[in-house]
Amino acid sequence: MAQTLRELLPTELLVRALGEVGRVLPGIGAAAWGSVPADDRAALLAEAEEVAAGEWPVLLARDFARYQRQGDRARYETPYFERRRRVVTSALAALLTGDAEWVADVVDGVWLLCDEVTWTVPAHASAAIGRGSALPWPGDRDLDLFCAETGGLLAWVDHLLGPVLDEATRRRIAVEVDRRVLAPFLEVRDWRWLVGFTNNWNPWIHSNVTACALLVERDPVRRAQIVDLVVQGLDVFLDSYPDDGGCDEGASYWTRAGGSVADNLVLLYDATDGALDGFGHPKLRAITAYLPAMHIADRWYVNFADCPAQLADPSAAYPLYRLGVHTDEPSARGHARVIRHRDDPLVPRIPSMLRVVGALLEPGLLVDEQIVDKQNVYLPDTEVVVTRTDKLLLAWKGGHNEESHNHNDVGTFVVAANGVPRVIDLGVGTYTRQTFSADRYQIFTMQSDYHNLPRINGFAQRPGREFRATGMTAEGADLARAYPEEAGIRSWHRRLVLHDSVEMVELTDTWDLEADPTELVWHLVLHGAPTQDANTIIVNDLTIRHDDNLTAVLEPLPLPDPKLADIWGDHVTRVVLTARPQLLRRTGAITLTFA
Repeated sequence: MAQTLRELLPTELLVRALGEVGRVLPGIGAAAWGSVPADDRAALLAEAEEVAAGEWPVLLARDFARYQRQGDRARYETPYFERRRRVVTSALAALLTGDAEWVADVVDGVWLLCDEVTWTVPAHASAAIGRGSALPWPGDRDLDLFCAETGGLLAWVDHLLGPVLDEATRRRIAVEVDRRVLAPFLEVRDWRWLVGFTNNWNPWIHSNVTACALLVERDPVRRAQIVDLVVQGLDVFLDSYPDDGGCDEGASYWTRAGGSVADNLVLLYDATDGALDGFGHPKLRAITAYLPAMHIADRWYVNFADCPAQLADPSAAYPLYRLGVHTDEPSARGHARVIRHRDDPLVPRIPSMLRVVGALLEPGLLVDEQIVDKQNVYLPDTEVVVTRTDKLLLAWKGGHNEESHNHNDVGTFVVAANGVPRVIDLGVGTYTRQTFSADRYQIFTMQSDYHNLPRINGFAQRPGREFRATGMTAEGADLARAYPEEAGIRSWHRRLVLHDSVEMVELTDTWDLEADPTELVWHLVLHGAPTQDANTIIVNDLTIRHDDNLTAVLEPLPLPDPKLADIWGDHVTRVVLTARPQLLRRTGAITLTFA
């Protein structure tokens, strides 16, 4: 059995199969565009009209420089992504109607994108950052996520609208895609996302390089050379991926990790009429099963680290569905239909044309069969557990504190009641320069004190791979090594069990310290409207009971950041549970229940 993509897609097969590539998705004038469901057609055209009613967003040098000077990413990124989203919505309108006015709007957008000095967002402008410059220089080579994504977008525009584009626009697309994406990819082989770390950047960038190679590159030898490097790069990513299929970046990041692996494989498979089939990779079925396993209900997903608790991108249904088809994973096919049928805009803030068009035209996503039995999951490599009853969901993690998009959160957990998270993981606020700097852990959402974790002898968890859980099982782990030695912890065993028969989560912390502690404090972060009485806290439809030896204080935690507020509202509540003197002993235990 093949163990790598290279074994499935050897160089000689690539050369033969890529000599001439076929059409991946139907372009303008194809019959498929006349069969788009009326509701989708109306929604997409209304959205395109709304977006095109305004002026094209302007990108200012001063806003690019704000990242280096003030740490602000949003001022430049907002119009940057709005430009690209408008190209997508106008292109879809042109495909649906054939109207020349929509084609003209797309051409305007293409020329604006091609006029940009860089396609890289300020936070990823490595060349400028490296020389201490707040602004990019012409010719900087920074093949980041969004340089590649922009190249992919233009490649799709050329592919889908080519017959109605003027020759100057098509030539400009070809030149700029080659200069900014394909040539750097071929000539620079020490990209940090390729050799330095292997998170979602690897498959996401490769998926757009693949699109550019298949849709724009005319030289079959060079095309095969590019795809050969893509296959090698994807193997780097898949080799690093755990056998259990878990994504330590969380559910939403899976859409650009495992989901982007799917984008690559779909492109190669469809462009060669199945001759290039990488779906037999042995890790793919487990990767495919991950997203359905993390689903709670509606838009809610189990989330840890920087992952948001809600996913509202129907276009993510397409790579999940294709994985479900090719790996014969029914939970993925069923969940893809659930995602596709949600009442969210089909074109997200950062759209992929492959996904949007695929989700729009794939017949298998339009059927009504959506129900999939949700299973309990234990991912021993990723160290994540998800268990369910009719009312409750419990998810918790072990792991270490140097995971991708890491928070200091070893041992934290989530409890949902009737499909809504009540004991929560906040996720992360709007990205700034600080988010990925040495000062990352000064942000409160990254700290263990703002997760559902204890503070021991005045010490919170520390960042770093050495701060980790040990002895992980499906029911518990030792958290002692997640804290610094100064905390004086010999062992801190956390046991988390969801009792099906009584619809109750039971948490038991049992400790053995080097001496009687000076302080023991537990934290819970709650979503809802909590009230308390004696040793009971009620948050909506979840009842939390704690030991008599703990005092509970409910602290409102304001959320002025819009990214957090969009999910949780303007505030959540942090419960601070403090040990009474009689509990401050070298050895001891406490129990919390959630029902």
